[in-house]
Amino acid sequence: MSISEFFPTLTPVVHKTNWDLLRVPLIKYEGQYKINLGDRMVRIYDDKTLPDVIKTKMAMILAHPHEVVRDNNVQRIDVYTNNQSPELDEVGWQSSEHYFCMVLDRSTVNELKGSHDAMAQER
Repeated sequence: MSISEFFPTLTPVVHKTNWDLLRVPLIKYEGQYKINLGDRMVRIYDDKTLPDVIKTKMAMILAHPHEVVRDNNVQRIDVYTNNQSPELDEVGWQSSEHYFCMVLDRSTVNELKGSHDAMAQER
C-alpha cells in the first residue's frame, strides 16, 4: 500500500469548539507525512521537510500515553474525533496506526498551502 491510497477524500473541518481552528487530517506512513489541506491539495513531507509546527504537535501527541487502534477499525469520522485525551483537543491526536488529526489555525493552513518546501499533488 502507498501513502496515496489512504482515505483520499479527507479534508480539513472546523474545530468543534473553536472556529478559528481547523482539524486537518494527516497520514504518517513509511517515513512520509501526507497532509490533506483541502481544495484537492495534498502536501507530502518527510522527516527532514516536515514543518516545525507539525513536528512539535506530533511530539506532543506521541508523548501522551494512549492505545493505538488498527487502521482497518477507523471510519472517516474517527479521524476528526479526539478519543486520545482532552488535553490534546487544540493540539491534535492519533486516530489509529497511521491516521492523525492536527489542529491548526487558518494562517498555518494557508502557509502550508503556499509552502514551496513540499511537493504538492493534485488528486
